[in-house]
Amino acid sequence: MSSNEFGEILLRWLSESRSGKASALRDGVRSQAQAWGQELKEYADWDWMRKVAALGFIDVDLRADRWSVAPPILTRLPHADGLALLTGARTARISARVDEAAQEWMELITVPHRLEAGEAPLPDTLLFQYEDLRALQEAADLLGARYVPCAALQLMDLFPQATPGPESAPPGGSTANTLEKYELRLQRFVPVETDNEDGLYRWRGADYARLTRVRRNGVFYTVERETGIYLELARHRTGATRWRPEAGKGRVGIGRLFVDRYAPLPALHERAAVLCSGFPPSVGKHVHTRTYDNVPRGLAEAIAVSLQQNLEVMPRPVGATGGRVK
Repeated sequence: MSSNEFGEILLRWLSESRSGKASALRDGVRSQAQAWGQELKEYADWDWMRKVAALGFIDVDLRADRWSVAPPILTRLPHADGLALLTGARTARISARVDEAAQEWMELITVPHRLEAGEAPLPDTLLFQYEDLRALQEAADLLGARYVPCAALQLMDLFPQATPGPESAPPGGSTANTLEKYELRLQRFVPVETDNEDGLYRWRGADYARLTRVRRNGVFYTVERETGIYLELARHRTGATRWRPEAGKGRVGIGRLFVDRYAPLPALHERAAVLCSGFPPSVGKHVHTRTYDNVPRGLAEAIAVSLQQNLEVMPRPVGATGGRVK
């Protein structure tokens, strides 16, 4: 079985099943990989879930231990020269319609994802090339999908501000033995003996679930891990987001968003950045950043502001109209 079949079959199963437990999905990704001869690295199952959610195929609620398939949508990529992305549920019925349309009238571009060793293969990205905006609504109707003008930019209006959540109980009892504190200098959680300083903490609850809490002025508050890291970055006035405009002529408002690997974007922010191109961020072997392509500056700034970041705007590459680029 080829790697693209792996991703497509898993997406078909998700689309037909519609919802389930997130923990069961993680176990399913790993067990299916073993059955098909795929050797996955540690946390590859979680990474697959995160990427599939960012690509708009599913929604995941880890607190409730649930996943649900997203409805099929056809949406324009921002400033992408007539390209639209088909994402969401990919049932047998929708796939049959896509195959038929590709043979008869649709300019369909199927792009497989490049994988690092040990990663679970993702479903292919399906791009629809169009010339007239009016054709997108008609195409969505024929495919059984909903047309969304530009999902990436629409999500920008939904970004929550990075703030601590409701007040929470501090660690105590046997759970105190699992206490860890986030060290910004080391860019990771490290074991600690006490919680007598403000900062970001995590520990195992009574049910062994990992709890993440932020301490401010002696009071603990609930927080998601990703948001908590950005709250710590803001407390220490440390930046983790950068944006650089593209070199092409007329592309000064579009560029690449760079996010430090130790500060992953919250789920909604990452989905907005991913839906700018239809591809998950690239990560170089020796580069400590995630890189999102085709991101408008306005969206990059909205992501940064909502995470209490000051976006660093990098110089535009030399060779804006062609030639070599530094």
